[in-house]
Amino acid sequence: SFIALLLMDKLGRKILLLWSFFGMAVSTVFQVIAAGLSSTTSGVLYLSVGGMLMFVFSFAIGVGPVPGLLLSEIFPSRIRAKAMAFCMSVHWVFNFMVGLLFLRLLELMGAQLLYAMLGTFCLVGVAFVKRNVMETKGKTLQEIEIALLPQE
Repeated sequence: SFIALLLMDKLGRKILLLWSFFGMAVSTVFQVIAAGLSSTTSGVLYLSVGGMLMFVFSFAIGVGPVPGLLLSEIFPSRIRAKAMAFCMSVHWVFNFMVGLLFLRLLELMGAQLLYAMLGTFCLVGVAFVKRNVMETKGKTLQEIEIALLPQE
């Protein structure tokens, strides 16, 4: 997260989100491969642990911290506090739900299917960010607000 704080103003919010979602998707591919191999060799263990560490790092560099900053920039000042409270609540509720349901889903679906689904959601995140998220790096709040106003 500290690395993300340093990179947000250098690289931009959008690029961090894109690479974060992409890194999370790649890490789930490692998890799917590791789950598909029935061997308990150290290579499978390293692949699985490496994939998990890559997932956590990818999340911490973008998807975790960037929404907190990006959301505060894209909402108009008259609704910023309420909109931020709502959005961050939704963000944390979904994080809580993933943590709460992960082991149950892993048991019910199996590792390959669950990680494949998570990877698919990450790729949808890449597509969504690429298409719908505006880069706010280097712009004032007034410039951002004008850019997001509906065009007549």
